[in-house]
Amino acid sequence: MLVLRHSWPSLRGEELLGALNHCSVCGEFVKRAPIAALAFLGLISVLLTCSCGGGPPISVSVSPASAQTDQGQTLDIAATVANDSSNQGVRWSLTGPGSITPVSPAEAVYTAPAPSNIPTVQNATVIATSATNQTKTASAQIQVNPLPQILPVSFPNGTTGVPYSQSVGESGGTPPFNWSVGVGAVPLGLSIDSNTATVSGTPTGGGTWYFDLKLTDAAGASVEAFFSSLTIISTLPSKNPVPFLNQPLIPDTISQGGPAFTLTVNGTGFVSGANVEFNSTTLATTFISSSRLTATVPATAIASAGTAAITVVNPAPSGPASNVVYFTVAIPEAALNFSNATGSPIRLPFAFGPGTLAIGDFSGNGKVDLATNYASNAVNVLLGNGDGTFTQATGSPITIPNPPWDTATNVILSSLGVGDFDNSGHLGLVATDVDTENVDVLLGNGNGTFVHSTAFVASGPDPNSLAVGDWNGDGNLDVAVAPFFGSSGTTIELGYSDGAFNTPNAETITPVINGAQTAIAAGDFNGDGKIDLAVTSEINTLTILLGNGDGTFSQATGSPVTVGNYPVAIVICDFNGDGKLDLAIANSQDNTVTILLGNGNGTFTQAPGSPITVGSTPQAIAVGDFTGNGKPGLAVANAGSNNVTILSGNGDGTFAPAPGSPVATGADPDLLAAGDFNGSGRLGLAVGNSGDHTISILVQH
Repeated sequence: MLVLRHSWPSLRGEELLGALNHCSVCGEFVKRAPIAALAFLGLISVLLTCSCGGGPPISVSVSPASAQTDQGQTLDIAATVANDSSNQGVRWSLTGPGSITPVSPAEAVYTAPAPSNIPTVQNATVIATSATNQTKTASAQIQVNPLPQILPVSFPNGTTGVPYSQSVGESGGTPPFNWSVGVGAVPLGLSIDSNTATVSGTPTGGGTWYFDLKLTDAAGASVEAFFSSLTIISTLPSKNPVPFLNQPLIPDTISQGGPAFTLTVNGTGFVSGANVEFNSTTLATTFISSSRLTATVPATAIASAGTAAITVVNPAPSGPASNVVYFTVAIPEAALNFSNATGSPIRLPFAFGPGTLAIGDFSGNGKVDLATNYASNAVNVLLGNGDGTFTQATGSPITIPNPPWDTATNVILSSLGVGDFDNSGHLGLVATDVDTENVDVLLGNGNGTFVHSTAFVASGPDPNSLAVGDWNGDGNLDVAVAPFFGSSGTTIELGYSDGAFNTPNAETITPVINGAQTAIAAGDFNGDGKIDLAVTSEINTLTILLGNGDGTFSQATGSPVTVGNYPVAIVICDFNGDGKLDLAIANSQDNTVTILLGNGNGTFTQAPGSPITVGSTPQAIAVGDFTGNGKPGLAVANAGSNNVTILSGNGDGTFAPAPGSPVATGADPDLLAAGDFNGSGRLGLAVGNSGDHTISILVQH
């Protein structure tokens, strides 16, 4: 008792009771004893009710003890309580911004404050308190960063063959950061460092490349910078020009099983050593001039019916092969015998369009394929099986990215162009987007699949139609884009054979054309070896733009020319066999086709019998020898009468309805492409019907 009195000389009974109710070793509260038990032996019994047995005290720890996150992000917090036999875990609390949500006795989720314009770092403290002993706590310090931002950067121009480096900065966010290119591509030879955001390397191709930069931080927040672009000035030597073929071939059809014969190919951009290819087989070719070649077609090539793809390839250094002109091998028929192929019409799985249609051998198997739009924002590729049926290509439909090309509006495709835009030997596509004022580039892999290359912005409002050719003779395919609304010039985009085109602020605008430009086509109208353009306008005119050979154009003397009422489609061919290019124009509001015969100097004279009355509301036109008489004819899609008018050419610039014309189609046919879809040696038609959202495949046997 002497010890007790000495230890607590000034304690009253209640204070002594309080001291005895708390263990000084582990901090655990003991069971209460009766006040009457406050005697020495009673004290001993109270102390024995503590369960610590003299072991280590309770302790609390939190993981992570310190961390960073972003506004609006979450962070998992875990607590460990040592020496707590009750297993009650901890109680959570928070000081500072955000909230804490318990998910188990030892776990919680910290939620940072919602994203805001607060540009500075905020700090919060998460506190874990032992449920058994509230004097035992631990805390975690949380740094809340502003959401990451990509700092504005203007990429300086680079030059092919010269090392390039440009860093991109960021603010906010939680390191480490991961950088990548979202949609689009940086120029060939360059890459972006995923850690430092440095775009570097040695450029190997020219043009303006569009892409979006993407940053993802350690907290999982992502941000993208749209509309980034980088222009590479090309110092690579020019190649031989890309040849351009005119229609018709001479002859443009022949009976199967005949002897070897000489084929004459007319066009522009031929150089000495150029070769004519017949279904990718090189023929013995004679160079006549930059606009004419002759080639010997062996008898074995025409032993059976079929349609051959005729192209021209210039010698090295060369760009891609020319455009394709079809040559039919079949016994001529006096009358048409069109019928729907098996599976035709092809019903599109959307209530829109089709609004575009193009043909080409996208899979490289010698069979004609189709490309059309899927809904309004994607391209669908249908691979031909050679019997008039089609199979959707792997990877189709191909969605046109939006963003980055335009984040505020929808993608509405209005036309498709075909060409080898990266000199890969495979056909690719360019698609005009009338709503976002962009042109998207799809590079072909040669098996019916495509990859996005980059895109370039057409400066004219609402790009409507386009033409493909080598406007400046450098061996790279270029594009001309005709805008639909407003009076402006046609936009000329120069290509670099790597999927990129020139920068928007350096693109060329041709002389102004009054009214909306409704259609565009390319050919050499004045015989100078340079590709020219023919553009129709809503104000019933045709404008001829003569190429200067450097990517610029001048309006021809006597242009514009008055044509029919609201011209909407145009094709180019030598209809009268004089070696000069002529034009056929579909006029939608007076139900006619205007035939203009070329004078060889960029001027035209209306043909006898022109304009020709066709069906109601003609919307599309195609050229080809549909009867096998050896003379080019015309097919005209009439949206108002749900049919196609076939006009047989007389070889002198005049035409007559072919026996069996018109040919019935789906509702509102307004797209048209000619090709031998079933291998019969006779041209068929792919018809886009916007009224019932189908494509009719019409074949002849």
